[in-house]
Amino acid sequence: MHIFKNPLVRKYLLIGLIVVVGVLLGACSGLYPQFTYQGVLTDASGNPYNGNVTIIYRLYNDDTGGTELYHETEHVTVTNGRFNSVIGPNSVVAGLTPEDLSQALWIELTVGNGTYTETLQPRQRLYGAPYAFTLMPGAVISDTFSTTFLPDAKAILSINNTNTDSAAAQPALRVAGIKGIELSDLDTGNNGAGTIYSRQSGDYTDLILWSNDEAEVHVGTGNLANGRFSVYNGDNLVVFYVDEDGDYYFRGNPVLMAQTQDGERQVYTMESPESWLEDFGSGTLEKGVAQVTIDSLFASTVNLEGEYHVFLTPLGDSNGLYVTNKTATGFEVRESGGGTSSIAFDYRIVAHRAGYEDLRLEPVPQSAPADGE
Repeated sequence: MHIFKNPLVRKYLLIGLIVVVGVLLGACSGLYPQFTYQGVLTDASGNPYNGNVTIIYRLYNDDTGGTELYHETEHVTVTNGRFNSVIGPNSVVAGLTPEDLSQALWIELTVGNGTYTETLQPRQRLYGAPYAFTLMPGAVISDTFSTTFLPDAKAILSINNTNTDSAAAQPALRVAGIKGIELSDLDTGNNGAGTIYSRQSGDYTDLILWSNDEAEVHVGTGNLANGRFSVYNGDNLVVFYVDEDGDYYFRGNPVLMAQTQDGERQVYTMESPESWLEDFGSGTLEKGVAQVTIDSLFASTVNLEGEYHVFLTPLGDSNGLYVTNKTATGFEVRESGGGTSSIAFDYRIVAHRAGYEDLRLEPVPQSAPADGE
C-alpha cells in the first residue's frame, strides 16, 4: 500500500472551526489558543485510509519558507479517511502568543504511519470563522491575568495599528456611543476608580489627548461632595487640583510665558493672604478737588460697603494728594494743605471680592486629595 508517497497521495483537508484566538484569548477561564482541524486521508488509489498515524502540525507566517511559530505532534486515529485534531497548547503560557496569532498563518502537516512519512504540500492558509470577525453584544473578556500568566503579553487585549504614517493611519480603536468608554477597577462598592495609563515600560511614555474642538472634564456629576480634578507629580504629590466649585489649588509658582525681544521669558503673579480684586483709573483735580465714580461693573464684583483701599499717583507738582469721603459708589481726591492745584492723577482701587471678605490664610480644605492618593 503506497500511503503518503508523493505524488500519489490525494489529500482533502477540510478546515473546520478556526478560532481567532488573538481576539478571544482570555475570554473566559480555561480558553486557550487552540483550534480544531479536520481532514481526509486517502491512499494512492483514492481509497479512504483507516488506522493510526502520527501527524506533526506546524504553523508558519508564510506560505513558503518563513518562520516556524509553533509545532506539536499528535497521534491520530483515522476512520474511513477522516480525522480530527485539536491543535494548540492547553496552557496560555506555552507555545503560542497573541502576537503570533495576530498575523497571517499557514499550517503544514507531516504525516507518518510507521512505514512512510510525508510532508503534505502546499501549506494551507488559516482563516477565521465568520463569527470570529466580531464580538457579540455584551461579550466579556475576563480572566486572572499577570506576567506569570502570559509573560510575553502586554494586556488581556492588545489592539495594534502598525501603520506609522500619521496622515494615512486609521485609529487602532474607535468607540462610538453616547456613553463612550466606562473605566473601573474591581472595587464593587462606590470607589471603583477608572485609570488610564501610558505605556508601562520605559521612562518616556507620554499620554496625549487630542481633540479637534473642545475637550471637557466633568467632576462631581454624581451630586457627591468633594468632586475634583487633580494632578500628581512623579513623587505622587498633589501639585494642582480644582474642585467642583471652581476653586483651584496648586504648589509651585504660577508662571506666564511672556514673549520678549529676546524670546519667551517667565513672569510671575503676585499672591495675597486675602481675596482682593483691583481696578485702575485716572482723574483730574480742579482747584484742588476731584470726585471719582467707581466703575459699576467692577463695583458689582467686590464689597465696597466695607473696607477698600485707594492708592494715588499725582502727575504734576502739588502739596500731595489724599482720599476722603469714600462711599460704595465713589470717593473724593483732594490736595493736601488746602492746595488748589489743577493736575491729573492716577489711582488704584483694591477691594475684597464679594462673598470672600472673611478669608485670610485659610487652611487647605480637609477634602483636598491626599498625597499618594
